[in-house]
Order: sequence, then structure tokens, then C-alpha cells
Amino acid sequence: MSRGRVSINGAAVRPLEPLREAAMTDLLLLGIDAGGSSCRARLALADGRVLGEGRGGPASARLGVAPAFDAMMEAVRGAWGQAGLGPPVFSRVVAAAGVAGFRREGAAEAFAGRPHPFADLAFTDDGTIACLGAHGGAEGGVVVVGTGSIAVGLLHGQPLRFGGYGLPASDEGSGARLGQAAMAFAFEVVDGRRLRGSLAAAILERFADSTPAMTGWMERASPADYAGLAPLVLAAAPQDEDAAALLMEAGRGIGGLVDALAGAGCRRIALLGGLAEPLRPFLPAASMARLAPALGDALDGALGLAKARLAEISGARRNA
Repeated sequence: MSRGRVSINGAAVRPLEPLREAAMTDLLLLGIDAGGSSCRARLALADGRVLGEGRGGPASARLGVAPAFDAMMEAVRGAWGQAGLGPPVFSRVVAAAGVAGFRREGAAEAFAGRPHPFADLAFTDDGTIACLGAHGGAEGGVVVVGTGSIAVGLLHGQPLRFGGYGLPASDEGSGARLGQAAMAFAFEVVDGRRLRGSLAAAILERFADSTPAMTGWMERASPADYAGLAPLVLAAAPQDEDAAALLMEAGRGIGGLVDALAGAGCRRIALLGGLAEPLRPFLPAASMARLAPALGDALDGALGLAKARLAEISGARRNA
């Protein structure tokens, strides 16, 4: 098996290694979006034509390298299976992965040292591939809202970042923060400080109206667990003013990230992620006016990085 190579944004770069397993014309491209709630993979020909896609479990760096890799490989095997290429031959694959939490201390080195079966594998964070995909490989900014949230951009060749530091103090507007707020509201209802509406009823029903069950759950809850409560807030909002208020607060958090990118000079900003569309109506009007449609998704950005890496390898071979 090969060793990982981090070749994006200057982290732990390894020297180029010759690809002996397959001829250059046989190589395939693989993009991986390793998120906090799930992992997606997209397999394509060298010219970009998509062959198949797959999905795996949570793959954030916060979970550790081994669980993240397991989820990534689950998604990759799914993409290969959908492509109908027969038994996997991953030595034909040049891959790029954007990993949630990749900027955590030590994560880049840990992922770089993990053995993998691909011809080549490059890593970056999930925000970078989302940004590249949203703007067709050009400069711009994105706010990604899912389990967590982050604003990233590329401006004059330099990266931008706002937020995305994780619970409990960051990731404003995210599913995880929304779930935390919903739990806090539910405890106020338990105390009798707030009226029990449809949102509180849905949360308390999940825990069989047991306060010890709620506190015990919180002691071991992950960001993805909290994000799992976000659909309850969204479902309750049309008839529950308290749920709508939580969504408005989330919208203000997302709007702040949009405004930070605009203030830094990003002229084109897209809103992405699993909660982007559900939360879009709750953004402040001024922030909404700054948004542009995404030209592609995070997997498009990852495939673009893989394609650039393939060109780099091809050039090195020609000059060898």
C-alpha cells in the first residue's frame, strides 16, 4: 500500500513517487468529501466524465484517522461499485480528499502517514474543495453549513477562513449549534420556564420525557449527534414560534460568515452544505443579497484537485 501525500496548502509535502502500478492512460480520478455527518466519493475518467458515486459514514478528522479512513473507503467502494468496473483496482486511482477538521493540530501529519491503496492521494480541508467546486476552480468564497459551519475563500491566491473551530464556541449557524440550542430550550421547558410547544414535545419524546436520559446523552453526544436534532427544529418551525426563533438565530450566524467574506473582498460567495437550503430563508436580507449560485459541489472541487495532481505527475514523468 502507498503512503499518504499532503500536497495542498503546503502541509507535510512528500516527494513525488513514480506510479508503477498502471499506465498513465489507465488512471482514474477520485474526489472525496469527508464530512462530519457523512462521506461522499465520486469516481471519474481522466477527462472528468463521472463514472460513479458512493457514500459512507462520518469522516471528520475529529473522529481519528482510522475511523475517517474507514468511512472514506466505504464511500470509495460504493463509487467503484456504481461505476461497474469489476473488482476494485485502486492502484489506478489518483485521489484528492477534503476532510472536515483537517486543520486540527497534527491532523495533516496523521493523514499523511496513513497507508492507502491509491496511486496517489492528496489531502486538504473540506472547505477548500467546496470553494473550488462552487466557483469552477476560480477564486471566491463559500459558507458551508452542515454538522459544522465554516467560511473559506481564495482571494489573490491567498486562503481566507472565518469560523469552523468546532463546538462549543464556534460553528455558528450549524446543525450542531442548532441542536445544542434546541436542547437548551427543552431544558427550560422541563423547568417550566418556557411553554411546551411542538419542538419541545418532539425533543422530549425522543428522550421519553426523562431528564436523566437527556443529561446522560449530552455527556457523550458528538457534534453529529447534536446536528441530528436540527431536523426537529426545521419540522416544528412552521407552527412553533420558538423553533422559528432558533432558526432565525442560526440564520444570523450564517449571515455573519457571509458578511465576513464580503468584508474581506470576496465578490462571489456561495452557500453550501446539507443545511444551506433549509436555512437560506432565515438569513438576513443583506447577507442573502451577497450570495451567488454555486457552479459545482465539493466533489467537483476535489476532482479538480485530483486532475491537477494527475497533470503534475504526468509532467514529472515526462521530465524524468
